[in-house]
Amino acid sequence: MKIVPPRAQKGQGASLSIVPIFLLVLCVMGSMVLVANRAADRQHEYELDRERRQVAQTLSFEAERLMTSVSRDEALGELFQVQRQREQAERILASLNRRQATDFAILINRMEGEVVAEAGDAESFDQRRNFIRQFIEGSRLRGLDATTLGIGREARIVQDGVNVINLAAVPIGRNHVLIVTRALGANGFRRLSSMLAIPNLRAVPGTTNVETSYAIPSLGGTEQLAIVWSPSRFAADTLADLAFYGLFASIAIGIVSIFLIKRMQASTAAILKREAKASHEARHDPLSGLPNRAVFCERLAENIEDLVNRDTNIAVLLLDLDKFKDVNDTYGHAAGDKVIVDFGNRVKPLLKQTDLIARLGGDEFAILQTGIHSHLEPSRLAQAIIDATNKPFTMDGAQMRIGVTVGISISPDDGTDVATILRAADTALYRAKNEGRNRFALYEHRMTEAERIRKLVDDELLRAIENDELTLAYQPQVHADTARIASVEALVRWRHPTHGLIAPGVFIAAAEERGLIVALGEWVMRRACQDAARWPGLRVGVNVSALQFRQANFVQDVHRIMRETNLETGRLEIELTESVLVEDADQAEAAMMELRAIGVKLALDDFGTGYSSLIYLRRFAFDKIKIDKSFLDSMEATGESAILVHSVVHLGRALGLEVTAEGVETEEQRRFLQAVGCHYLQGFLFSRPVPAETIDQLLAAERAEDAGRNAPNAA
Repeated sequence: MKIVPPRAQKGQGASLSIVPIFLLVLCVMGSMVLVANRAADRQHEYELDRERRQVAQTLSFEAERLMTSVSRDEALGELFQVQRQREQAERILASLNRRQATDFAILINRMEGEVVAEAGDAESFDQRRNFIRQFIEGSRLRGLDATTLGIGREARIVQDGVNVINLAAVPIGRNHVLIVTRALGANGFRRLSSMLAIPNLRAVPGTTNVETSYAIPSLGGTEQLAIVWSPSRFAADTLADLAFYGLFASIAIGIVSIFLIKRMQASTAAILKREAKASHEARHDPLSGLPNRAVFCERLAENIEDLVNRDTNIAVLLLDLDKFKDVNDTYGHAAGDKVIVDFGNRVKPLLKQTDLIARLGGDEFAILQTGIHSHLEPSRLAQAIIDATNKPFTMDGAQMRIGVTVGISISPDDGTDVATILRAADTALYRAKNEGRNRFALYEHRMTEAERIRKLVDDELLRAIENDELTLAYQPQVHADTARIASVEALVRWRHPTHGLIAPGVFIAAAEERGLIVALGEWVMRRACQDAARWPGLRVGVNVSALQFRQANFVQDVHRIMRETNLETGRLEIELTESVLVEDADQAEAAMMELRAIGVKLALDDFGTGYSSLIYLRRFAFDKIKIDKSFLDSMEATGESAILVHSVVHLGRALGLEVTAEGVETEEQRRFLQAVGCHYLQGFLFSRPVPAETIDQLLAAERAEDAGRNAPNAA
């Protein structure tokens, strides 16, 4: 047997005792490395997921920022004014491209799918134009298909196989959509890379399996683009750090583990914070901080579904600020923004914790009131909001006063779905506006026919004007002696495709109230002048409202329409009522002199129904007076009306004016008016208002009669 020296035995025992410790440390270190490896993998997944979401959200934000910037551009108002004038519209689009640094802009009629105007960089114009047309044909945006462009705004990131493109669609009025594009080039990727702290952000062609990549949606073709980047930190780096510290001691491994845990917690917290911020911004109005329309509709739908479990109702209050446009026009948009914020702050204290106020857009707000038992509760809330709003708003020491109009609907009585409830509240809001604004109204299930028609006018008249859906009828004015047509009066008609013929008195009155009478009057005058080109030598009369006549550029517009339609001087006759002259006689006199200077005839309509017609005849340069139909209606019942008609005719002839009698319906009236010397007659006795084609036939019949009468003489 071999004898081991004592020292050797001691050393061997020490080495044997170190082995389990070493193995223990090795196991601990191995376990920590495994734990660290798993942690690094998870961290790597977190980082990749975070970077993908950051890239996706930032690209979406770029498109939203472009849409917001374009929506606030001054060009939108100009485009609305000249949307049917291609040359002017393209100049405005080119200016918009320069201001917004966009490479292409196109204005499209969403009802007809027609391109109205387009402008862009010369180098990429054709490529971008084809891309946009392909986009329109293949896109399925909200409200956007191959034939119709929707009224909602839309922003997205797309690609055409060569470039990553920011695209924004913005509605212009009811019938047009502006689409702009901006390519995200190398400079844009460098800016985003710096902003996101994601290195080497770039676009590469084709598809890629790289983890750090984000595919850009295409138009359904084979060409693809993907955005790739270098990850900010690989898991292998983290493992290297851990291995380095593990060489020294297991304590260092613990320290590194604690550091990694803290770092992951901080990174996760930062990601959650960014996500919470992005979610908040997506669901709240950026100006007032109030929930937006999407949140309001979501909460409303949830409360409607839960009504079956409650013994209470819910109410929706739609709020529209009165005179808000005056604040913007007088004090500027900064003051308007402050009013929006202050209004929200005034309303919130009036609500319960379970109630919700949201900003739907512009000066429109909505309130969801829960747990109500009768209509008195939303009524009291609406009145409290009106009282709070009537107090002055202060901006830089200046006090502004506005009001608020409120429409109220209650569920389930007024509907059991979001669309029906909102429509009922909107109907009540409309009624409150018609009753004088700065008040509230509850929805009633039975609207009067007049209210239904007036709402129809508000919603669709402008579209009917812009889309040329109105028509003109013409009533002849004949010579009293020969009954031959001397002139025609243009009368506008609106035959709605669903509701049939709408009375002119209804939609013309509504057009005056809603500020559409100028557009309506210009449409009537242009169409009448165009039709008059068919009837050489025939004069056409057009009625002009007081509001249209008082426009500063009215005379210039008339002259422009006459030039554009090639109407000869002396063939357009403008018919005015005394109301046109009452408010500002000096301005009216100056405008009438300018009209006469460009060859326009002037007629005083409904003569004798006012209080100062004789004064007007002495001061203003009329060519014709028209005796109102009411005098003829009462001639047979009283001799006084006949005396008045006789006097008016002789007065007109003495002043050198033409005299036309309206409303001639009987042969006795015709003979009387002919006997007293009236120049022209107009009424159902000769013709009702008829289409232009019927006037063609009447004139053709007169020419044929003349030819037959002259034939024997010629022989």
